[in-house]
Amino acid sequence: MILKLIISAAGFLVLGFIVDFIFSLWDDPREPPRLRPKIPVIGHVIGLMRHGPSYSKITSEAAGTEIYTLGFFHYKVYMSASARLLPFFQKTAKTLSFRPFIELTAHKFGDATEATHNLYRGTLPDDLGRSLRASLAPGPHLDYLNHQMGSRALVELDKLLDGDQNDERRRALPLLAWSRYTVVEATSYAVYGEKHPFVKREVVDAFWQWQNYLVSHLMGLDITGKGYALREKVFKEYIKYCAKLPDDASHLMSEHQRVLRSAGVSDTDKAKQAAIFTIASFANSAPTLYWTLMEIYSRPDLLAEVRRDLEEYAVSGSREKGFVLDVAALKARCLLIVSVINETQRMRQINSSFRKVLSDTMLDGKYLLKKGNFIQVPGDVIHSERAFWGDTAGEFNPHRFIKREGGTPSSASGFIAFGFAPYTCPARQFATTELLILVALMVVRADISPVSGKWSMNAPVNTLELSTVPSPKTDVEVRVQVREEWAGEWSLKTGES
Repeated sequence: MILKLIISAAGFLVLGFIVDFIFSLWDDPREPPRLRPKIPVIGHVIGLMRHGPSYSKITSEAAGTEIYTLGFFHYKVYMSASARLLPFFQKTAKTLSFRPFIELTAHKFGDATEATHNLYRGTLPDDLGRSLRASLAPGPHLDYLNHQMGSRALVELDKLLDGDQNDERRRALPLLAWSRYTVVEATSYAVYGEKHPFVKREVVDAFWQWQNYLVSHLMGLDITGKGYALREKVFKEYIKYCAKLPDDASHLMSEHQRVLRSAGVSDTDKAKQAAIFTIASFANSAPTLYWTLMEIYSRPDLLAEVRRDLEEYAVSGSREKGFVLDVAALKARCLLIVSVINETQRMRQINSSFRKVLSDTMLDGKYLLKKGNFIQVPGDVIHSERAFWGDTAGEFNPHRFIKREGGTPSSASGFIAFGFAPYTCPARQFATTELLILVALMVVRADISPVSGKWSMNAPVNTLELSTVPSPKTDVEVRVQVREEWAGEWSLKTGES
């Protein structure tokens, strides 16, 4: 019996090597070298299922080259492991496109009907992209978003920090849950207005639980339907909200709906497509806020230095007259806190940017990328590349992104937390401003310490989410204590973007 099993296993292994060899017969010698798995044919699938997004780092170390090929049956994924190639992706953007993934998310995440899905195969993604960029570019529309977001962020901080010092929430605050709720509230208030789709706490909870099913929705493997049920709770609120946009809805939201309406998208699909916009806006900012606070508060010297910067350049006033946080000064003069947020994203990012090869393309004049295959640019690999980041690439350096005298911020061209040209996140300025305001207000106004007595800096992360910066699997409870010298009434001076 055992002998038969051994013979059968050996037979399957030999068959696998034969199939793998047959797939490789169509490889062109100019293509990036193929990295063969230990288990033929299905080895990379198993590796991806076992290790999640971190599998890209494992394969990059094994390949030892700036670009290589992973075979997934008859498909190929070209893995870019070097920031040196980023400018060449930009130059060949017409044939290396992100558009197919916009179509995919509209269908898989937004439950687009076939009619709407067909519109995404046309000019609709371009029209939406122009609308988003115009609404989020520096100017009056972004100023409005920043003002509304900042005012709501201040309300959430006041709710936490005002009142009884012995409040149960301040004695054991789940930091991730608070970060998630606060980002949802501040962003929703800015984009949708006071009566936004996430007013009910159960809808906020449904959104975050839905994020754990995004991968299974891409693959059509939500067998129990639990993820679809959670998504439906979010959809219902958006359908009600979008039936008649309130007067305080932002230009961003009204333009998004106008473009969809002009294209002929149904009312129901318009609302559903609006709902999936939150996957990018909420899911990346909340864990970044969580980890940034952890990085600062776990380092007393850094905490003191950040506070000195804020108190000197961005905060004015007194307990008697009230305090003011100057957001323009925060962004322009408090370079350390900006650097810390960037370094947190650099160190914590694990997910990748993708492109589809629309036609045969020569990259950098020497790598052939064949039509119909895919490109993956893993953030964790690019952000840990010693050629760009130096020997301290694997270390958290809070000063890394501060411009050196007569130079530029360290390896700025290799920083892809918001994607890379020409498909960079149009909301990156809004998101950064939101993080700066929330982190600055918390750092100046409160002390935070872990209830357990120890910060969980290397906690396992949730690889089911598709956010670029992952959330921890387990939340951490923190004790929040108001800094009495900074207790009082606070306001923001947002200024112009």
